[in-house]
Amino acid sequence: MKKKSIRFSLNRLVILSIVSLGIVILTVSIPIIYRAIVSETEEGLKNLAHALLEQCNVTGEGDYSIEGDVLCKGGVAFGEDNCIVDNVKEVSGIDATIFWEDTRMLTTIRSEDGERALGTKATEGVAEKVLKGEEYFSSYAWVNDAYYYGYYVPLKNTDDTVIGMVFVGKSRERVFDTIFHVVCTVILGVFIVTIATVAITLRYTKGMVNSLSKTREFLEKVARGDLECQIDSALLKRQDEIGEMGKFAQMLQNSIVSLIGTDPLTGLYNRRSCNEVLETAIREYREYGKQFSVVIGDIDNFKNLNDTYGHLTGDQVLIEVSRILQKHMKGKGSAFRWGGEEFLLVYKEENAVGMLEELLEEIRGTSIHYEEQMIQVTMSFGVSVCQGEDTAEILIKQADDRLYYGKTHGKNQVVFQDKE
Repeated sequence: MKKKSIRFSLNRLVILSIVSLGIVILTVSIPIIYRAIVSETEEGLKNLAHALLEQCNVTGEGDYSIEGDVLCKGGVAFGEDNCIVDNVKEVSGIDATIFWEDTRMLTTIRSEDGERALGTKATEGVAEKVLKGEEYFSSYAWVNDAYYYGYYVPLKNTDDTVIGMVFVGKSRERVFDTIFHVVCTVILGVFIVTIATVAITLRYTKGMVNSLSKTREFLEKVARGDLECQIDSALLKRQDEIGEMGKFAQMLQNSIVSLIGTDPLTGLYNRRSCNEVLETAIREYREYGKQFSVVIGDIDNFKNLNDTYGHLTGDQVLIEVSRILQKHMKGKGSAFRWGGEEFLLVYKEENAVGMLEELLEEIRGTSIHYEEQMIQVTMSFGVSVCQGEDTAEILIKQADDRLYYGKTHGKNQVVFQDKE
């Protein structure tokens, strides 16, 4: 029997490994992407529904009523010519409906002949829940012979009586188009990485097993949702095809991060990414003793800032504060937008108080320019350090409790131990 060469054996081993890796990435990534996009769809619809509800409540004075076939507010025709829902559709591309009880009075939903679906009814199950005062999200909302991802919010009069519903919805077809395009991007990325790696193995074998092993570990972490992991810098410095493979892998990570892992306003990692990083940090602490700190920070008096200067100014403040946090955390750990004006920081070491004091001083000294406004802000921080069998939930609660203490005892400070 003819003896097989080492090169042949190594090539076969690497090729099989890369093909398997591609399958692992697709198997793990596609469900993650699906859940992420559905979750983002729900959150977006919820925010839009509440925005539409708020617009309804501030448009005119008095209670809602029905006079003839016209929805009124304070006795005056409300949303004439469907303009209030048409504006939502024009700005966001999302369909919107305002119900009187379970009947559509204003809507962007149209039938096949192009006529608005006015006077049609919501499904019985949805109406029963929402008219009792509950918000409701459905991934299979049946609307005018089509399925929607839809969010329903009760519409109330000033005495808190539920008189109807506000609905915003995105067709399942559109959501699945988005999922399809994202999945195709991931598949293309995996395909490029796989083909590039196979081509490299046909010419170079020395050192390949070690390099591919490091690359595989990196991609597996990305596929499992650890978007904060770093690829080995030595691999990226190689001036050959193996180095290119590493760069492709990093490109794939960046693509996934931009699609599902970052906050669109600030560019920071989002809450979903934070959960993965915390679980990884806890695992490394338990296995290798790598200490870390969890910090929750909150912009002081942010609501007053929004009320005084407007939400666009508030957004600019969030962007500028995020830029400072991202710059500060470089080489020290990771910064995440936790929600609203709250941020979560994960430091790679135990003693983060000194660094936080420096960060707080930088924020105090920063003037944020927006149009003709000069705005200065401060922040409060609560700190917790991983100990013993602490879980992510325990660390976050401890940091949040200390943040709360700081917010209620003067603000503009770092709280790193429990106070009575």
